Amino acid sequence: MRVVREVERAPLLSRAAFEERFEKLDRPVVIAGGAAAWRATATWSGALLRERLGATTIHYKQSSTHQHPDFHQATLGAMFARGSSSFTEFLDAIEHGPADARARRVFTGDEQFVLQRRDGVTRDNPALSPLYRDVEIPPFFAPERLYTVWAWFSGAGPRTWLHYDNNGCHNLNGQVLGRKECWLFEPDELERLYPFPLGEKNPAHNCCAVDVEAPDLARHPRFADARAEHAVLERGDLLFIPAWWIHTFSHLGELNANVNFWWKPATERDNAVTRWQHEIARDAAKKA
Repeated sequence: MRVVREVERAPLLSRAAFEERFEKLDRPVVIAGGAAAWRATATWSGALLRERLGATTIHYKQSSTHQHPDFHQATLGAMFARGSSSFTEFLDAIEHGPADARARRVFTGDEQFVLQRRDGVTRDNPALSPLYRDVEIPPFFAPERLYTVWAWFSGAGPRTWLHYDNNGCHNLNGQVLGRKECWLFEPDELERLYPFPLGEKNPAHNCCAVDVEAPDLARHPRFADARAEHAVLERGDLLFIPAWWIHTFSHLGELNANVNFWWKPATERDNAVTRWQHEIARDAAKKA
């Protein structure tokens, strides 16, 4: 893997400028301070989150290591393990549990979304609605285009495995607490990243077989030439991840909180990832 550039950091800009410079060109950008005015960014802490959501039962990703999912595990059950607890118990584990275990739990929207909009109908999640009241829809797309809002919570050390979001949406990822480091790859880098092939038991075809932390170049030689872009998110930043871009995050803060806003591109993209998605769909149709 070669880091070919740092993702551009831009100040707050108009929707028109964002669309012309980044969305239409499918170019990632960190909008510095783009989430700084949110009440969440100003007020959230472990104590406040316990007060708001402490008794709420949540489900979360659970790994025997810091990798999520950990595709080195022998079974799908171990790769995609889940846990549940009260939100307070979850925060206690990732903030104050044994140091070598704090990275083993991550809460994401896979388990419980904050808000969804489908065919003009909006559904919120009453259990997590206090979170949504503390954020604002970023002004860089029309609110009616909103598809999904997710929240993420983690302690220090987790790594999200290299993947792309298979909902086909653009994403604005707001860093509310903590810091994260991200590596992004254009969709046409997919061949160098080795997506899990069809026909294997592993159904996560939007994830890549290569382990970016310890790549096995004997098995994945093309990864040596993969071209990455790099970004660090500080509290209050917004990261734009264009639809179908492949990415991996390292969670750096002692307590990390993110709120993500997804919306569909205005036009369908033609790239290596969307073509791979069509292959996945055809394979699924044959098995149906």
